[in-house]
Amino acid sequence: MKRLLLSLDHFMLQCDAKNLSPKTLKSYDQSLKLFLHYVHHEHEINEVDKIKTFHIRSYIKYLKERGKYNTITSNEKYLEKTYQDRRQDIGESVKNDNV
Repeated sequence: MKRLLLSLDHFMLQCDAKNLSPKTLKSYDQSLKLFLHYVHHEHEINEVDKIKTFHIRSYIKYLKERGKYNTITSNEKYLEKTYQDRRQDIGESVKNDNV
């Protein structure tokens, strides 16, 4: 997993150098950490160059099947900030344009 996270750090530095907004950077970081966590634990991938189209499609399928907010998180504080205990859409299907 360390190699995957190192690749993510490199990518995030490139994004930062492009002066992307803090909100965009945070979104990229969180989304990619979740994806990397998935490919590491579900497919035993430890290097970015081992990720293939199949793995991406598999992740999209996973996202659609699990429904909204029913997943792991890259940051436990995220759960507090999104008020998941108050959400009424947990588990609802994810729209294709959101994945």
